Amino acid sequence: MLESRYLSVEFGGVAALADVTFTVAERSVLGLIGPNGAGKSTFIGAASGVVLPSGGTVTWRGATLAGKRPDQIARLGVGRTFQHARLFPGLTALENVMIGSHLAGRSGVFSAMLRIPRWRKDEEVLRAAAVEAMEAVHALHLAHRLSEDLTAGQQRLVAVARALAGGPSLLFLDEPAAGLTDAERELLAEDLKGYFATHDLTVLLVEHNLGFLMSLVSRIVVFDRGAVLAEGTPAGIRADPAVVDAYLGADHAVR
Repeated sequence: MLESRYLSVEFGGVAALADVTFTVAERSVLGLIGPNGAGKSTFIGAASGVVLPSGGTVTWRGATLAGKRPDQIARLGVGRTFQHARLFPGLTALENVMIGSHLAGRSGVFSAMLRIPRWRKDEEVLRAAAVEAMEAVHALHLAHRLSEDLTAGQQRLVAVARALAGGPSLLFLDEPAAGLTDAERELLAEDLKGYFATHDLTVLLVEHNLGFLMSLVSRIVVFDRGAVLAEGTPAGIRADPAVVDAYLGADHAVR
């Protein structure tokens, strides 16, 4: 279980998160929504070692996440995407995804430099994991294209594949559908739905496209001004007057 207890984050004395408390059950997909600046990405940053919390805890299967380095958190089986794809220029899409699957390999830096047989064996494992992840999100046709030659939407798909390739048990997806066309977004939703159903994976999903998000999640937590405003099922959230007033608007309310 992913558990946040009274998590707080401050930037220059200004509260970005204030006593955030909620849980995500094992093998479930939880959506995190809220207005811009509500603290959604800050929460993911604190839970993945990018942002230092000022108080509270975030734990995954009993292990503390908040306050640890990103590499320590990755070794606990935690993967993530970012609001921006953050691909490495000069590398192909496949090479970028292989970087994400490095947790599947065992050889160290010196083995890699020497290209000894063990590294070559591990490279095969990394490549296989990367190919599988790219296939899962219909991105394998991009494998040999340089990252800088990809559209914003294509870069986003590669970033999602990179997060999957590491074989995480906990995955933070930060706006995975941003920059995608309607057709690409619908296909990614179906791809992720199938992937989540067949893998031992717990997911926290941040996404502004509510149709995309609600097609994937079983529960939703709503942030407003750095605090939890509401929590419930997609239907319950859409019917909550406080959520409609703060974020959804009348067009998304249940009638």
